[in-house]
Amino acid sequence: MLDFVEINKDNIHWYCKFEKIFEEELNIFQSRIYPHNSDFFVPLIEKGLLKWSYLFYGGKIIGAIWLEKEHTCLRTAKLGIFIADKEMRNKGIGTKAISRYINENRKAMKLTEVTLNVRTENIRAIRCYEKCGFVCEQRYEKANGTRVMSMIKSL
Repeated sequence: MLDFVEINKDNIHWYCKFEKIFEEELNIFQSRIYPHNSDFFVPLIEKGLLKWSYLFYGGKIIGAIWLEKEHTCLRTAKLGIFIADKEMRNKGIGTKAISRYINENRKAMKLTEVTLNVRTENIRAIRCYEKCGFVCEQRYEKANGTRVMSMIKSL
């Protein structure tokens, strides 16, 4: 059973375990495991600029998911997600989590589209995003040589 538990100041300390996993293996897939400005996440949540949750599956935390906006008047949010527990990957959990999280938060955040960036070599994630209705908007290379695909989903 997939559940979302909102991240707050009382449970943010659970995130510490992801930092170690990120350094060891997640950073080959993604460049960050936190929303932008996560040090100030409480005011962002209060202003409706951030929805950030732990992913619970089978009674344990397996990762996190978030939608973040740059300004309250914008109707676009950026999606971030990761599944840190290797045993829970390739089971369709990410696809379910993304679809459900967007649907549950689109009205409250007043969204008409969701965007994301993904490394082009992360084929598993790209397939997941495509199943959720995201399409490639553009491809580019960062200054450090990382090849990235920007994807978008209209709601």
